[in-house]
Amino acid sequence: MKPGRLPLRAQSRPVCQLCDYIRQQLGSRRVFLSTSTLQAPLIRRQTARPQPLAPQILLRNITTTTRKSAVAEARDDGGVQTSDRIVALKTKLAGVEARIREIYHSPKVETEAVILAALDGLEHVAQQAIAIRSRQPLPAKASIRQSSAGAILSGLGSEENARDERKTRSKQLGLDALPSPSYISKIAEDLIKHEKVFLSPNVLAVYIHLQRLLARPKTIPEALYLYANKPVPVEGSSPPKFSRPSPKSAKQAIPADLADEALTAAIDAKDLSLALDVVDQTYRAPAWRRHRMITKMGLPATLMAITPLALYMIAQELSVYSGYIDPWTFKLYAFAGMSTYVMCTGTLGFVALTTNNDHHDRVVWRPGVPLLDRYFREDERAALDRIACAWGFKEVWKRGDEEGDDWEGLRQWVLLRGMVLDKPDLMPGMNPGR
Repeated sequence: MKPGRLPLRAQSRPVCQLCDYIRQQLGSRRVFLSTSTLQAPLIRRQTARPQPLAPQILLRNITTTTRKSAVAEARDDGGVQTSDRIVALKTKLAGVEARIREIYHSPKVETEAVILAALDGLEHVAQQAIAIRSRQPLPAKASIRQSSAGAILSGLGSEENARDERKTRSKQLGLDALPSPSYISKIAEDLIKHEKVFLSPNVLAVYIHLQRLLARPKTIPEALYLYANKPVPVEGSSPPKFSRPSPKSAKQAIPADLADEALTAAIDAKDLSLALDVVDQTYRAPAWRRHRMITKMGLPATLMAITPLALYMIAQELSVYSGYIDPWTFKLYAFAGMSTYVMCTGTLGFVALTTNNDHHDRVVWRPGVPLLDRYFREDERAALDRIACAWGFKEVWKRGDEEGDDWEGLRQWVLLRGMVLDKPDLMPGMNPGR
């Protein structure tokens, strides 16, 4: 070292360079540890490495475009499918109308099966029209899937033309092209009114169900009237022959299940006057009363007729064991005693049966109505009771507070038929025994 010269010392590094050195050392140590011992963090770091931004945006655009095109295609296919269903339905209706015209113009009276087939066809058309209006799809079918690229390439050339064609077809065969419920109801009504159509119980049942399906129950009372008063065509006769029925005959009574279904249709329609008309044509008809007289009183009347003879024979057999009493006198006493017992117990049973109020809800018999009349008209009272429950409050504690012209009219109508609506003595809380 030369004299007079100070030794050179290492220049001090700035603080930022020291920090950089320390950071490099720590980074190399982390890399060494991760490469030597821990492999999972490196794999996760490599997996989570961000991808370029451009491919993500492109993929998203392609996916969105494909999805929109698929939705639009599904909508268009739904319109075409609806249009095809409407075309098939109109074809079906045209076939049913042609069949009905054949019934009208036939030289002979057609069978009941032909009439039922025509009504069943109308019912099928009504069900399909309701399904199309409510957007109910057809049963799912297996479809051939196509790749997105193939779908795009196949739709490039004819997409616009097909869309215009589908729009035009949808306009031509929209929901307005469907047959209206009133039109189908009119066809069925004209069919049962025709003179060569026999209105049997099966035909009446299908007709009531059809009108209830179409929500057109106002024509049901007229059909019930025709059932009892329409001339009956002789099946297979050519030229047609007719027989005049007796409206009051028991066999002209409306079947109980059909009367109940007709009343249910009127109640569902919320039409009080229609419900009362149904009651007049069913439960209040003379044919219904005679039918009930035969079915309900036939067996009891037969038993009452043979009871005196049976009691006399029993008394005659008992006279053999009379002992010291004159057999003739013993026979008379035994016959009189048994007759009195049977008559008294039978009368008490009939009174208990006709005056029972446990099955009554809101409509009960007015005091003074004959017991036999009550027994014959029990179905009428039950129908009015059902109507009152349908139009009044459902809560028991609110009963008796109904107001309005319809309710007052129903109250007066029930009163004129020998009944009482909401009798105070039988209402909850008014009678200590109830």
